[in-house]
Amino acid sequence: MLAWRAGAPGRDALVAQTLPYLFSQALTSGSNARPLLRRLFALREALHLLDYTDESISDFKVLLLRCFVSPHFLKAEEGRKLLALVLGVSEGLAREGLEFIRAQVGLMRGRRAAVAAYGEVVFRAWKDGGWVRGEIGEGFLQGMVEAAVHAADKEVAKAARRILWAFVEQKAVAGVEKLVFRLSEPVLFRSLQVANSNVRRNALHLLLDLFPLEDPDVTKDVNDPLLEKQFFLLDKLLMDDCPEIRAVTVEGICRILNQFWEVIPSPTISKKLSKIVDDMSKDSCNEVRLSTLNGLIYLLDNPQSHDILKVLLPRLSDMVSDPALSVRAAAVDLLLAIRDLRSFQYNKVVGLGTLLSSLADDHPRVAKKITELLIPSYFPSKLPLKEACARCIALIKRSPAAGARFCEFALSEGSSPRSLVEFIKVSITLALSPSGLNSAQTDGLVIASAKLIKSLSDEVSSLVALREYFTNAKLKLLFKTAVSGGAQAALLSMVPAISPDLCVLHIECMNIIVNAAVTSKQEECQEALLAAHKLVHLSGRSDEMFEELTNILQSKASYFSGMHGLEPPSCPVASTKRKKGKSLKKTPARYDDVDGNRSSTSVILSNEELTAVGGAAWQLNEILKAEEMRAAFLHSYAEIAFSSLKVISQVYIEQCLHFESLDLSPVFAYLSLATYSALQDVDQTDMSCSESTVVNQSLDHLLRCYDRFVNGSVTVSTDSTSTLNKNKKSAEHEHQQHVTPEGSPAEGTINVIMLGTSILKFIVDTTTIKLVNESKVRCVGFASSYTKYAVSAMKRHSEGSSFNGDDLKDILILTRSSFTYAAKLLHLVLASSTESSSPPEEAFLLANNLLDLVPAVESFAGPRFALTLVSVVKQWLPVLILGLGCRWLIGPESEMANKTCNLGDSDLPLWVAALAKNELFEAEEPREDDQSEQGNEHEESPSSRKLAETMVTLLRKGSPKILDSVGGILLSNLQLALQRAEHGIVLGLARFVCDKLLGSSSSSSSASQNLQLTRDSLRESFFEIDRHCKEDGRVDDECSRQQLESAKVLISSVLPYDACSQTS
Repeated sequence: MLAWRAGAPGRDALVAQTLPYLFSQALTSGSNARPLLRRLFALREALHLLDYTDESISDFKVLLLRCFVSPHFLKAEEGRKLLALVLGVSEGLAREGLEFIRAQVGLMRGRRAAVAAYGEVVFRAWKDGGWVRGEIGEGFLQGMVEAAVHAADKEVAKAARRILWAFVEQKAVAGVEKLVFRLSEPVLFRSLQVANSNVRRNALHLLLDLFPLEDPDVTKDVNDPLLEKQFFLLDKLLMDDCPEIRAVTVEGICRILNQFWEVIPSPTISKKLSKIVDDMSKDSCNEVRLSTLNGLIYLLDNPQSHDILKVLLPRLSDMVSDPALSVRAAAVDLLLAIRDLRSFQYNKVVGLGTLLSSLADDHPRVAKKITELLIPSYFPSKLPLKEACARCIALIKRSPAAGARFCEFALSEGSSPRSLVEFIKVSITLALSPSGLNSAQTDGLVIASAKLIKSLSDEVSSLVALREYFTNAKLKLLFKTAVSGGAQAALLSMVPAISPDLCVLHIECMNIIVNAAVTSKQEECQEALLAAHKLVHLSGRSDEMFEELTNILQSKASYFSGMHGLEPPSCPVASTKRKKGKSLKKTPARYDDVDGNRSSTSVILSNEELTAVGGAAWQLNEILKAEEMRAAFLHSYAEIAFSSLKVISQVYIEQCLHFESLDLSPVFAYLSLATYSALQDVDQTDMSCSESTVVNQSLDHLLRCYDRFVNGSVTVSTDSTSTLNKNKKSAEHEHQQHVTPEGSPAEGTINVIMLGTSILKFIVDTTTIKLVNESKVRCVGFASSYTKYAVSAMKRHSEGSSFNGDDLKDILILTRSSFTYAAKLLHLVLASSTESSSPPEEAFLLANNLLDLVPAVESFAGPRFALTLVSVVKQWLPVLILGLGCRWLIGPESEMANKTCNLGDSDLPLWVAALAKNELFEAEEPREDDQSEQGNEHEESPSSRKLAETMVTLLRKGSPKILDSVGGILLSNLQLALQRAEHGIVLGLARFVCDKLLGSSSSSSSASQNLQLTRDSLRESFFEIDRHCKEDGRVDDECSRQQLESAKVLISSVLPYDACSQTS
């Protein structure tokens, strides 16, 4: 090294050995490569002394190329300079080195620093004037332009733009601007207008990087049309069909205006900004509206934009209430950017009333930003503390909810703990004084103080000062002052932090609990109730709360049992502190009286009598949800609560049809108590979940009650005898379901469906965690009968149009939920079936009834609502298809071989009829001269059609055995329709099976040979249709005869010739 620097004679002889050694060491030295890179850079002139065309130097050339992928060379400035020199020493190295870089651009998608380093290397090599400056370098750069525009992967396009950016940011260097213009102009403008949105997006990004794209060798007069063309294309892209392109264009225009404000004509600026503010801020895409705000925030950095933005920005005031959270947050960010500018006033852009409304109700992310915006005005740290507190009090007086939310984030936005403690004292003093505040303002002060105390929970010194201030007497007086449930909840929640005596408000808590327990749950008191539960539990007096609630439930259960002739609940609650109790599992079940078998007297209770237990039941349900209270309650109070809720639930089930609005909290509490008690028993005894009998007994009780309620539509037998006819016979009773004058038919039906949905959810949840074992057949039977009831109720009410808008929405939401639970149950039952144990026949019935829901909802509520159900049904369609064919797919082969698809005297499923009618609708040819009723005889069912299309796709792609079983079921329905002389249904089903399932091609005949059940059913159907056509009196009118003949032709087209020749 010293000899080289000194220019000693013969120094060139050292190059051939020294350079390979130093490059090799730099590649392998890891983090210690920096000194070696400095030594190599000092020897950089020696690189030109070697003959790179000689074959003996090939190993050194490979070593040099390895440097292009070395992170050490890319990170160090000396390394990047060396790589640029390497590209200039020979044509071969320049080609191979640039090819290495081109390959790395496609691989280094997220490595911005590495791609930027490559850009610097290429630019240095081009600037040095070596091989890269000529054809080789321009070819590489042209490839980068093509990749930046046409790359399918946006990350590859972004990496190519970063390579080009190394040249763009050096436009001042002679020749760079001309090079960029010459390479980009032919590709760019054409690509901005192509049909491919990805190419347009990539070209837009490149245009924004290159703007303004001008030819430096021509005059301004020549470049002005080119600049106008760029603005024209940007205007066009603002209205692009692709939302991503619109979003990028908005931000890009704002960036252009920020950087080139002085050279852009004022009319152009006004036009662009008006377009953005007036149109893009109302775009249907969230990202475009977000980009509008982000672009304007960026534009505010240019002081020259402020005059026009003062006029335009107030038009964006509605964006603080935008539906998208990200847009609302960006709108407040815009106000924060304005607040720091002397020439702006943010309250002239968005009114204070709008801001306070958002602060009170919006997401914490937005509320926190609004607090940051308002804190210099309403709790400034630069003013005396007394004045700062007065300003914050004024805010709370103006908007109590917004003021309380402001205090929630005050500490995180820079307010000192000491000042907040003083503000709490001022607020509480004001709330307790007769200062003329209204109740909302007083509650706002209490809630604000509670939120501040919560935020100060980690400030020990602050809590000490607050404990000294909040005496027991002051807390009691403050509770009397608090009016709303929210204020009471806030006060109760801050007691653990500021008072060593957790029982200070125990009497007040118990009053809240008891008062709410004897009325239906109210939304406004739920927050206070939950806070009271928590404080009573923390004070160690939860037994008193549990006892009060169970006493209320027991009292109401005894009253109901007396009214309905049922046995009253047993085991009265012991005196105040129960030391030990019986768990639910240890209590022997008594189902001789209150088990759902015994009919109660027909006494209709008033709505007030039924809702009197809603509050207690709702509280019990919330206690069971809280893990810290659940164990204590189950240990000593589960038995009496379960006994009482059992009676109450039975009465609720029997009464639910007679009232417009019924709170089902007692039923929910009953189900929750059974589940949690069973899980506790499992945890305590280490037994398997399937051994628990609590859930099974509760389920038996509910199903028996529901069975009697719907007049026997629930099958309670546990044997495997067919329930098909039982369910079909009960349909007549369902269509004549009684409704007493006291209740609304629509609301009563909603109550029944809500109840059924709750039971289904309970069944699915407990079956999933294996708490239900031997009752699966009964559960599937219940789900089937409940679904049939829902279908029947929709059919009945669709004729009378008894549902209004809200009722319709409620019943459809419940229908979707109950469908999902029933489909899950069907899946669980099918999954538990094995080759040795066939699935129950009820699974087949349930699959049919669930599919019937689609046409039932369509006739009840219209196609729009039915299509929303179809989106749910499609997710479970594979399970429903397996349910349809489960009797022929799962179980012992000997049993499956003997099973047929005889449906007996059952009704034709609604989904089958709708499927057939759609086929007829598709087959009908429109006739202009025929406007008779016959032209509208078969009205298309869009939801059933979509469902059928999905079913065909699944069946044709799936197992032939599944296709065979479903084909046999459909053909059995065809024969049933033939017996009932529904000849249009016969033709429609024949078309569906032969054309859709088997296909109408020449291969249909050979395909049917592999489907034994379908083939046999087709042959039998052909003979039956042929017999009907030949017998006198069976087919009277010519239209029906043509339909049957058409069905015969369709069937014969998919059967072998010899299968049909016997009828000739």
